[in-house]
Amino acid sequence: MDYGTRLMRMARLETLTGGNEMAVSDANRQVFTVFDPTADEDEDQEPLAPRFTTLDRKTVGLLDNTKDLVEVLFDEVKTLLEKDFPETKFKYFRKHSVNGATAEMLNEIATCDAVISAVGD
Repeated sequence: MDYGTRLMRMARLETLTGGNEMAVSDANRQVFTVFDPTADEDEDQEPLAPRFTTLDRKTVGLLDNTKDLVEVLFDEVKTLLEKDFPETKFKYFRKHSVNGATAEMLNEIATCDAVISAVGD
C-alpha cells in the first residue's frame, strides 16, 4: 500500500470555512490544507458563442502562450484540422510572455472566427 493510500485511510477530513477547504491530518498530526477550486455558479453568465457547422472558409487563430513545445502541439492540431477542413485559414500568434497579450494582439485575434489557445509543457 503506497503512502498516499495509507494517509487517506488514516485521514480525518474536517470542513473548515464555508466548505471551501478541508484539513487532512494523519496519525503524526501533519496537517495539509486542500482547497476546493470550484466557483459558485454565476447567474449572470454569458451564453456560449454559436457553434460553426464547418471551419472551411473560416480563420482560426492559434494563440501560443510561450510555453515549451506548444508549436509542436499547434502543428499537429493544424494538420488534423486541415484534413477535415482544407479551406481553413490559420493565423499564428505568440504572446510575449505567459502573463498576457498586448491590446494590439487582442485586436488582431478578435478578427479570427475561432481561436485555439494552448500551453505546451
